[in-house]
Amino acid sequence: MPIRRYLVLMLLSIITLVIFVSAIQGYKASMRKAESVFDNELVSLAQVITAVKLPKGVITHQATSNFSYQIVLDNQVVTRSENAPNTLINTLNTGFKETNFLGKRWRTYTDKITNNSATNAWVIIAQPLKQRFDLAEGIILSAVTPIILVMPLLALIISLAVRQGLKPLTFLTRALKNKKANDLSSLTVSSSTELAPVIETLNELFLRLSLSFEREKQFASDAAHELRTPLSVLKINVYNLQQSFNDVTLVDSDKNSTALSVLPFQQLEQSVERMAHVVDQILTLNRTNPEQILAESAVLNLQELLQECISELYPYIASRGHDIELNSAPLNILGNRFAIGILLKNLIANAAKYTPDNGNILVSCVQDKNKLILRVEDSGPGIAPEEYSRVFDRFYRVGGDSHNSKVIGCGLGLSIVKHIVELHQANISLSRSKALFGLCVKVVFSMADSNSGATINGNKLSSSPAKGDY
Repeated sequence: MPIRRYLVLMLLSIITLVIFVSAIQGYKASMRKAESVFDNELVSLAQVITAVKLPKGVITHQATSNFSYQIVLDNQVVTRSENAPNTLINTLNTGFKETNFLGKRWRTYTDKITNNSATNAWVIIAQPLKQRFDLAEGIILSAVTPIILVMPLLALIISLAVRQGLKPLTFLTRALKNKKANDLSSLTVSSSTELAPVIETLNELFLRLSLSFEREKQFASDAAHELRTPLSVLKINVYNLQQSFNDVTLVDSDKNSTALSVLPFQQLEQSVERMAHVVDQILTLNRTNPEQILAESAVLNLQELLQECISELYPYIASRGHDIELNSAPLNILGNRFAIGILLKNLIANAAKYTPDNGNILVSCVQDKNKLILRVEDSGPGIAPEEYSRVFDRFYRVGGDSHNSKVIGCGLGLSIVKHIVELHQANISLSRSKALFGLCVKVVFSMADSNSGATINGNKLSSSPAKGDY
């Protein structure tokens, strides 16, 4: 529940509860006051009646009279009001009592007449209790009704007051909401004293994150230079060493000995290639971070990206004797050009690597309602269903490092693919290819309209393709 609504409801509930408790206490106080006033009135009426010499018999009162009385002499009613019974209302004891007659509940006052020659003369004055209750209820309603009628205005005033009090928090929320994922600049929102420590802490956190990202970018740049350059030199040295060794062994007539001697150089070359591949994949994984994706996302034509990727990988595909087929229409998705390029390259390169020579690769892209389905299928051995979930783990390879395909790898390719898929809020699944009987990798994207703006994770994307590199 929003804080503003919570505070308004809480304050209104407290005010209503206080008014309700006050009304109950006021009702009790009014009843006590009314009882005291009416009791005094009964005593005064009794004194008036005993001071006046009343005729014997029934005294006629108007129907609206709220009092009833009896004059009793020697336990006999000698004078009474029209709304009083012929019998005694209550026992002849001085004081106040409550009794029932004529279908009503009455408050009575009984007193002995002392200014009469008779020694056993009494006066009984009675008043309906309903009159007292009506008076107390009238007082309470008169006090509470204006408050009840003003409750909507009170709710509006409280809502405006709470809104004004929470305005600094609202400004802070809006500033954080409008902040892009890659915007780590300090907040400059003016706020109350209570929020100042919060903003100061957030700014310190943004600064630390900014410095951390800068160090990460610097590390990636340094790693690309410090690792790739020595590896390239090492590959050249291995090649030169092997060539020099071959020139020396040509003099030797023992060909079997020469073949055995060349084997360590081949293993060394494969190890260097594997190391270079691991470095490339780790640096690629470092570049496909959420900040990079969100900062450089756009509407992309997947068909064009597939054509570019196949063209780039075609020399290797042709060297293996593979036949590759692309079935796709011009369909748009939302994403980062570099990341989607890495995804497509890894999927197609994996299909080419793990498919035996002279195999087949099928790449298709179709639209299904508002979804775009990409499939990369091959005629290779495929993957066992129980391995489907594990191949997305980092550094995991089916069969371990001694992969029966003899292909250099480090187990990061599909992990990077899944990472990119999750960043683009897509879905990926593996299955058996129905067309080529090998592995089928299926990726489901959301469709994008190139003529309209779109978002990923709430961030506005450009309608023109973003520049990227492979």
